[in-house]
Amino acid sequence: MREIYYVKRVENSRMAPPAEPLPHRRYFSMTVAAVLGLAAAMFCAGQRFANVQEGYRLEILQQEKQQVFEENRKLRLEVASLGDPVRIDTIARQQLGLTALSAHQIFAAEPLAPVVSAVAQARPLTGPLPSPAKNVAAAVP
Repeated sequence: MREIYYVKRVENSRMAPPAEPLPHRRYFSMTVAAVLGLAAAMFCAGQRFANVQEGYRLEILQQEKQQVFEENRKLRLEVASLGDPVRIDTIARQQLGLTALSAHQIFAAEPLAPVVSAVAQARPLTGPLPSPAKNVAAAVP
């Protein structure tokens, strides 16, 4: 059997491609996703930058703390050396020309009154304790 083929030119220039349903929605969703991704990346970069800056500040504060501790240690040593009685006595005798006091230079401004205890005045002791106990510690109330 013989088949016959005819060649006919098809003109597609006037045909439009089928319209895609809502092409703008896909572009919009891709744009939103890109913006969100960029915002997340910027947030992470900002946090990293802030973390590095805080690390530098922390290092500076630790150095200042070490300096303050060292200065405090030096000042404590200086206070200890300045308060040494031997050093004070040496300076008083050599630089200021002071001498030790003799016995006739020392006097009391007011005579000291005898101190009487308030407990002793409240209950004078006039004999043995009125207790059948043989131990003093057990007899004291």
